[in-house]
Amino acid sequence: PHILTVAIAGTDSETLLMHLDMQGIAASGGSACSTGAVEPSHVLCAMGVPRELALGQLRFSFGHESTMADVERAAAVLPRVVARARKLSGALGRA
Repeated sequence: PHILTVAIAGTDSETLLMHLDMQGIAASGGSACSTGAVEPSHVLCAMGVPRELALGQLRFSFGHESTMADVERAAAVLPRVVARARKLSGALGRA
């Protein structure tokens, strides 16, 4: 109940994480058991999520110190981060 995983098309986890970090938002790019892995989540792949989509996975973890303001800020920042990451992916020929 405290983990939210999203997969965002047209970008990759590392680019998204870099831009989120610059905004002061902490997230992860895969499952906790495979942190640091370059490959997409084996769980998402087993569920039939296409590899290209699974590469854009973000994992947000919430705890007892998380506030609604934290969630709202992440929700407000995420669309801008996604737009920047997609633009960068396009410029690099990844999209």
